[in-house]
Amino acid sequence: MADGPDVVAKEFVDAIAWGEHHRVWDLLSAEGRGTVMRVGVAQGMDEGLVVRLRDGTATTAEREDFLGDLVKGLRADLAGNDLDALEAELDTPADAAPGTARVLLVAPLPPVLNLPGLPAATVELVEESGAWRVERIIPRLSK
Repeated sequence: MADGPDVVAKEFVDAIAWGEHHRVWDLLSAEGRGTVMRVGVAQGMDEGLVVRLRDGTATTAEREDFLGDLVKGLRADLAGNDLDALEAELDTPADAAPGTARVLLVAPLPPVLNLPGLPAATVELVEESGAWRVERIIPRLSK
């Protein structure tokens, strides 16, 4: 396998930060893409558009709008974090199923504080066709 799950998780966050919406989509697993579509429908996205996107028959404008909205939504989920500064730390439990991994995204604190960084999100990944892909991202919201 080329890159480890921590590298892929960081690439995913970097793609969100830089608005590389095609890269974000490419780094999602099949299940991750399905989840995005289900969430979209739950939030009012046209089911016909979902079918066209899934079948590859959506117009370029439809696809670009959808991917742009996806990145905006992911940015909103991670709001309050400097996406460029987030660090990816492998956090896979010892009893994890084979082909799965968990990565913790951490916002580093100034070195003078001598404290560990603050967790910003957890990224769950799966091995798919010999590469790690993002299954889901779970923001850690402060209350």
